[in-house]
Amino acid sequence: MKTFLKMLAASLLGGAILLFVIFVLFATLVSLGGEAEFKVPPKSVLKVNLDIQIDDRAAQNPFAGLDFIAGNFEKKYGVNELIAALKAAKTDDNIEGIYLKGGMPIGQPATFRELRQALLDFKESGKFIYGYANVMSQSGLYLGSVADTFWVNPEGFTEWIGLSSSVTYYHDALDKLGVKPVVLRATGNKFKSAVEPYLTNKMTEANRTQLDTLLHYLWGEYTQSIEEQTSTSQNKLNELADNFAATDPRDAAEAGLLHGTAYQDQIDSLLAARTEANGIDQVSFISVGQYAEGRDIKGQKDYAEKEIAVVYAEGGIQLGEGGQGTIGAQRFAEAIKDLREDDKVKAVILRVNSPGGNALAAEIIWRELMLTQKEKPVIASMGGLAASGGYYLSSLADTILAQPNTITGSIGAFGLFFTAEELLNEKLGINIETVKTNTYADLGTIDRDISPQEKKLLIQQVDDVYQTFLQRVAQGRDMTVEEVDSLGGGRVYAGAHAQKLGLVDLIGGLPQAVSIAATKAGLDSAAYRVTAYPEPIDPIQQLTKQLSNQVKSYYVKDGLGPLRPAYEIYQEAAHMQGYQMRMPYHLSVD
Repeated sequence: MKTFLKMLAASLLGGAILLFVIFVLFATLVSLGGEAEFKVPPKSVLKVNLDIQIDDRAAQNPFAGLDFIAGNFEKKYGVNELIAALKAAKTDDNIEGIYLKGGMPIGQPATFRELRQALLDFKESGKFIYGYANVMSQSGLYLGSVADTFWVNPEGFTEWIGLSSSVTYYHDALDKLGVKPVVLRATGNKFKSAVEPYLTNKMTEANRTQLDTLLHYLWGEYTQSIEEQTSTSQNKLNELADNFAATDPRDAAEAGLLHGTAYQDQIDSLLAARTEANGIDQVSFISVGQYAEGRDIKGQKDYAEKEIAVVYAEGGIQLGEGGQGTIGAQRFAEAIKDLREDDKVKAVILRVNSPGGNALAAEIIWRELMLTQKEKPVIASMGGLAASGGYYLSSLADTILAQPNTITGSIGAFGLFFTAEELLNEKLGINIETVKTNTYADLGTIDRDISPQEKKLLIQQVDDVYQTFLQRVAQGRDMTVEEVDSLGGGRVYAGAHAQKLGLVDLIGGLPQAVSIAATKAGLDSAAYRVTAYPEPIDPIQQLTKQLSNQVKSYYVKDGLGPLRPAYEIYQEAAHMQGYQMRMPYHLSVD
């Protein structure tokens, strides 16, 4: 009993200390946010850290980058924050130039292109862009190619080997566990390969073909963009990748991917000389977060009554309220309804970065968008991903914009759930007896497989979801259902390919979407502001949830030991159950 009380007291004390630390940290952040507007000294340099994750929208939660278990804090940028800072810096007489620090950005190819376009726009000012890194990834080289000069440590490393993507297959593992997936693909959806890992242990030819096409589109955008800013042709860039001939910074510089190799102190001296400072310590560096504070996507801080609303739909689509990084149907539907009823809001931009998700949740949000479109312009701006349910939401927009390397399409539907009759009966010795009043009363229970007749009925429901999807796209894109079906079936496209097929109207990013929205709303010559929605979730609530999830995840995985892989398979599959409009795979490209 004494031991228990000691443990309880220790837990309470630890919790109290943690809450105190959180309170102090939060109070400090709030006090910093309340300081007078930051003044930019003359000859300042805007410092852009490329060794971070770059998302669509800057994190509204001040604790978002805090990992309690590892004890790390990693600031994440939003591309909206970066664009706002670069727009303002372009015409700020006190900003002398930009320093790109690092070469290992984390994010999506289309997000990097949006940042790259903003850097090119800044470059028109005639101000300098310098860069330096110890290690450069392919995405780093892609971004760094816009710099006037970019150096890498001579003993560092440059990655230039091409793109690949892997799909993990769970079929054999589930078979060993005695768990059987029940896969319900809409008729003709052979490219809807999100369920493929549960059906087989290798990639189907249809999936391999579409993935190969997609990767070549993405890689082509990388090589073409670099060719435009350097003296290195696309053929040469592919030759370098095929021969592993540009991984040494000296070789990369000789091939034209870099401007040379140097050490940090040499770059420091260059920056000091460029800004007429007496040493690097006297150079006035301004952080992106500090400089972008309070600015909108146009780089402006001035208040205006009229407003263009940007709704950031980022993450998986799900029912309910959702959280930070997810698209909760209730939260987003309410936000869009409020914008429709707000007379100050003259146009709505749906900024989509989503692989899709729950079909019913997507329909709930779609309905509010459709009602809004009847009253004011609705523009879709696709980020890195606008696939499946993400395209479903985008399809009704007056104008759809995407980047050439946006991943979109995946017009299709599937259902998925699992039965564990073998696991329960043969492996665990558990038998479940059921009494029911009607034929299908126990349909979907975990202890038995489904019959062919039951599967036929369920597939019909998935077909209905797919038909609704086709009708929504046909209505929004002024196509016939048959035309949409010929482009559907779950096929995934790069943005440039989707434009050729009529699924996308224009190639462009968020700034272009804002310009189009302003024109359609008649705001070309009027003052207006650009505001981000939905409203951020309360940071204290988000912090509590974040801490709880991190601790739970850590101890659950740690305690499972050799069973951890099975748990991770379960976690992956749990998000897929039910009727889904979701991208075929989690695609990480670099």
